[in-house]
Amino acid sequence: MRGDRGFPGAETHPALAVRPHYNERLPGVYGEFGSGSGLQAFYVLTAVSPAQLRKISLVKDIPGSERWPVRELFQREVDDERVTRGLVPYLGDRERIKFFNSLILTVLPMEQSGGSVLAEMPRVVERVEEEGGQRWVSLEREGYFRVRLMESRPEYAELEWNNESSRLVAIDGQHRLSALKRLQAQAGRKAAGLREGRQGTEASNGGAAVGGRSFPDWRIPCVVVSFRVAGVRREPPKILEVVRNIFVDINTKAQVVGEARKVLLNDESVNAVAAQALLERAHSTDVKPRGERRRGAVPLLLFDWRGLEKGGEAQPTPAAVKSIVEIRDWFEHYVLGEDFSEYQAHHLGILGDPRFEDAWRRHRLDYRTSRLVREKVSDAAAVPALQYLLENFEPYRRYIEGLRLLEDQYTAGSDLQGHAFDRLRFGSSGEETTNKFQVDDVEQSLLVEIERVRKECLVPAVPIDQDIGMRGVVWAFSELAYEFGCDGDDWMEYAEWFTSGLNLAYEAGWFDPAYGQSGHDHLRHVIVDPGGTVVNYRLNQAKKAFGPYVALVVCSFEEVPEHWSADWQSVRVSLLTALEKTLISGYRKQEKPRLLPTYPDMGKPLTAAVKAAAEKLAGRHTRRFEQALRRIAEGGG
Repeated sequence: MRGDRGFPGAETHPALAVRPHYNERLPGVYGEFGSGSGLQAFYVLTAVSPAQLRKISLVKDIPGSERWPVRELFQREVDDERVTRGLVPYLGDRERIKFFNSLILTVLPMEQSGGSVLAEMPRVVERVEEEGGQRWVSLEREGYFRVRLMESRPEYAELEWNNESSRLVAIDGQHRLSALKRLQAQAGRKAAGLREGRQGTEASNGGAAVGGRSFPDWRIPCVVVSFRVAGVRREPPKILEVVRNIFVDINTKAQVVGEARKVLLNDESVNAVAAQALLERAHSTDVKPRGERRRGAVPLLLFDWRGLEKGGEAQPTPAAVKSIVEIRDWFEHYVLGEDFSEYQAHHLGILGDPRFEDAWRRHRLDYRTSRLVREKVSDAAAVPALQYLLENFEPYRRYIEGLRLLEDQYTAGSDLQGHAFDRLRFGSSGEETTNKFQVDDVEQSLLVEIERVRKECLVPAVPIDQDIGMRGVVWAFSELAYEFGCDGDDWMEYAEWFTSGLNLAYEAGWFDPAYGQSGHDHLRHVIVDPGGTVVNYRLNQAKKAFGPYVALVVCSFEEVPEHWSADWQSVRVSLLTALEKTLISGYRKQEKPRLLPTYPDMGKPLTAAVKAAAEKLAGRHTRRFEQALRRIAEGGG
């Protein structure tokens, strides 16, 4: 459709001139839904040009809307910050593909004074009219608006309304509408400036050239919805109550994209792209024929990547040990750094590369730079190095081996077993619908087997089976690589060195808090408090707790190569200092209840006593830990 005469039949039926009391018109496609609560919704799907946006009002522009009763409120406030900083730049960005959902509109009948919305909706009169040899079905609220559709071709319709007695109002999409109206105003000012001989920076073809096509030429999708009484209804519908119900249904019944799905769909974040690249390494292996797969490769089952939800609650994949969101967070907090930071550009080897300057300035990848970054992170040494760590860290290696053995058993078994394994791995296996329940039964048996393997390989690996464990490991892995200046091919050599030391420490029990409590007790206040409760587990706490602990232990089990260790002693002191600060904080929490009876008035005396006791205990703890590290380095275990 283009202009106001773009629907089939409009030009062949000149008798379809707008009736005098309907002075606005939009062509479109008619549709309707089933009834509920004695009402039936019907709509016209149409499109408007930016110039026609003046016909559409925001809710806040309706006179008296600020005084509507609470039960009649719906979206009314517009977040100007969101419009200014988010939507306007997006719509005006030449480098981004533009597409967005339809604006949801309705026609609100107004009081004769035009000052407020009618309380009750006038009834819809349905009639059949004949004009120019064509029969039309008309749904009309007389004097306010009507929808007409061809009787022989009901998909073609037109909406007409009187702008003196009705308002075409957005009930969903107000922020999009606000941004579009703002762009239209800017385009109008620039066009006016051009006509006066003042050259606008983007004025061409009578308007702003937005995104490669002149903004005035855009066609903006809209759905204009209304309703009519269907069946028996005891009282006339209240206009604002019905509109509010429509708004609530739109905004609560629509599927919200989960965080995992956002990571998979996000091409504007470097860290999301990096997480996708690591996941793709697993996926590309698992889609190969079984005989062509590398046995030790990270399987897709290791990741909760599909983001399944049930009743709004996340449903993790049973075999998964890490979500794709957690992997993204590893890259952001530990491996590559915050998106569009100098640190990140350095790690990707693009610092100073002019191809990426604009994306780093905007803090957003466009379509072109997204492809370039995807190539960088797919080939960047940090990604295969992290994959190597996951594949060769002993508890993960054992779990991967167990999953591959189950894969052999099930994919070489019956068709139902193969379908069950593929459905768990990919989310779909292509099985016939008639086999669904049989596949369900086999899948349940597979899940029992996977849980058995998981318990054998991961559950004893406290805290490695929890988020805190791998957060500390990945922080130490990334921090030491940075401190040692690893670059290019060094990354894989470094990954082998780090993983070897990590495995030695793991097998010796240095990551087991239970062993620590009965033996060296070094993990007290690092990952557990005296009661055994896990502490310092958040993403940003790894750098001052379990991360430095892992780094120091690994560097004691495996001697730091000389070509990496120019300033190792300085790094070592920095790691110990961070760890001791965390220990002091932990001992303060431990000592305060113990000392409180001695200082019943609390205040500064209690604070000073707690501080002194905590520093004394943390100092002892640190010295004991250092002695143990020296014994490891000397071969004493």
